[in-house]
Amino acid sequence: MALLVLVLLVSAGATGFALRPALAGTPAMWAVLAGAYGLLGAVAIFRMWREGSLAERLKPRWGDLSIGIIIAGVLLSGSWGARAIITPAGTDRQAWLWHIYLQAGPSDAIQRSYAVTGTLLLVAVLEEVVWRGMVLDLLRDRVGTRRAWMLTALLYAAAMVPTAFTLADPTAGPNPLLVLAALGCGIFWSFGASLLRRLPPVAISHMVFTYFMAVQFRPPGL
Repeated sequence: MALLVLVLLVSAGATGFALRPALAGTPAMWAVLAGAYGLLGAVAIFRMWREGSLAERLKPRWGDLSIGIIIAGVLLSGSWGARAIITPAGTDRQAWLWHIYLQAGPSDAIQRSYAVTGTLLLVAVLEEVVWRGMVLDLLRDRVGTRRAWMLTALLYAAAMVPTAFTLADPTAGPNPLLVLAALGCGIFWSFGASLLRRLPPVAISHMVFTYFMAVQFRPPGL
């Protein structure tokens, strides 16, 4: 239980600190996220190595890329539908999207920088190692497989709660988008990792989803 609390506090604290307007689009923002998840990821990898499951959980297999891309495609499509419902054009709630994309920085700056792109993808992989590699296992031991993947998704979303306030809009209020995205995506990734007992497919899905949401699938004007 102590390790679960530690993961939640460190990830929520790092996310809340990094995703502040003062750090919008800066290397420091990515460094904070990479540093926090790098430490948690090292703990997760050590646990898997100690249990003898590291190679089995992380070794790529034929079909991982296809599975990851399919899952990412479903999530990207769902995100467009959810965006139209939650942040319709012409409403105050559309400002929530602006805050998120302003925080990420210009898309061309991400594309031009190998360091930023690499860090963005690294954080996505480390999140899977931590949440679907370690937290899911810890919860499976406590509550069983059927409940573990859902609780993992809920805790993953809870770690994003600070962003509701750091990315809030004065008119629209607290910003729920990253919390809802983490919950929706977390359900797919946690269920996938629980079903497959492996991380490469969900890590690929996470990288593809994160990259295209940050760079390619922005609404007009963002």
